[in-house]
Amino acid sequence: MAFSVLLVIFLLFLTKTIDAQTLYPTSAGGVGAVYTMTNALNMNHVIIYRLNATGQLTYVNTVNTNGTGMNATVTDPLFSQGSMTVYSNYLFVVNAGSNSLSMFMINTSDATQLTLLSVKPVYGLFPVSVTANYLYACVLTDGNSTGIRCFTYNSSGLFIVPWFDRIVTQSTTQNVPPNSFGGTMSKILFSADNMALIVAYQGYSSQQPGNVFLYPLSSNSTVLGLTPTQVNSTQLIQPSSITLVDTNGLLVTDPGASGILTMFYSSIINTGGAIYNSKLTSINSTLSGSLCSSTYSSKIGNYYVIGRAGVTTSIVELNLNWNNLNPVTVVQYYSLPNNTGAFEATVVNLAGTDYLYVLGTMAQTIRGYQLNAAGNATANGIPIVLQGYTAVGIATFVQTSSLSSASSTVSTLALAITIMFCLMSIVFCSQRNE
Repeated sequence: MAFSVLLVIFLLFLTKTIDAQTLYPTSAGGVGAVYTMTNALNMNHVIIYRLNATGQLTYVNTVNTNGTGMNATVTDPLFSQGSMTVYSNYLFVVNAGSNSLSMFMINTSDATQLTLLSVKPVYGLFPVSVTANYLYACVLTDGNSTGIRCFTYNSSGLFIVPWFDRIVTQSTTQNVPPNSFGGTMSKILFSADNMALIVAYQGYSSQQPGNVFLYPLSSNSTVLGLTPTQVNSTQLIQPSSITLVDTNGLLVTDPGASGILTMFYSSIINTGGAIYNSKLTSINSTLSGSLCSSTYSSKIGNYYVIGRAGVTTSIVELNLNWNNLNPVTVVQYYSLPNNTGAFEATVVNLAGTDYLYVLGTMAQTIRGYQLNAAGNATANGIPIVLQGYTAVGIATFVQTSSLSSASSTVSTLALAITIMFCLMSIVFCSQRNE
């Protein structure tokens, strides 16, 4: 009975929407923040940059995650995308060295102020990617023990959902930390309808290919599928990043296949979910470098993919039209300085203008670009140089006048869900003890 009441409350909350309105600047002129992390061996830190209304960044400080990183000598020590993410006014950060997830509350009036709420263990070793929605934060682990662990969360912290724990693949033979991209997990994210978890696994070659897995959720989001659906495509070799397209599409970067794959998916649990109609568009790797990161500009309506470490690296702007036989078209190449080694990117909208931020892992920089129109991106300000860090991950938060009430709604919803799952956990544990 109690579970039914909580479920009704949950469904009522789902009718609420969170709308960003006008920017809410601080006295220092900040309208938000950009975050990255040190991934340091002795203590992982979040590096915080103030974001102003014209998209330029100013270093503020660093904050401990109360976890450790694993800063290897390779250009990208995690071999992944999405090692940190923001949902509502919460920041989630993986700690690869201590096998944990840290959760911060972001001050909605000044995003440069973070409060550490919780640090919890993950399922498996070497967490590399995290995703969050209004119900859960879910972490993907790598190395020789790959898995998924999900948490409910609220302003009190993280709460493990033990029946969501999954082993993703038992065929991985990588080290901890991994010594190459092949054989690693690279990305986890929720589907557009929040009814599935999507995971990317990077293979070694066409003989040992990678894959994209889809774990559907039940209609009330309380059950995660035991066995994932996989992509049946001979073209998928080393999927590195995944970006959602519309309500049921995926754009996947694949440096192993030297191109971009597009595909559709269904997250209906009764059918086990599905991923289908995979198509590969080759990209000139001489101009682009090995493409790995991807992000989307809702203002421009185009996708921006970024080359992996190397002497030649570019930002490649893409347009996607499902009606075309070959849905992906290259709009423009934007060259990055030699030895930038760009690896992750994100887009932020400030008062109607989109800005692209690219994290350079070799040059240790964050470069900003103003997206003026399709095929027209211009450098925005002086690149930020990261002193003494092999930074990984990038996430952002923008202060808006509606966020205080929005975060309150999300916190209340999360509290209701946490109570519901506490009841389910009691049932789950009692069944296991019988």
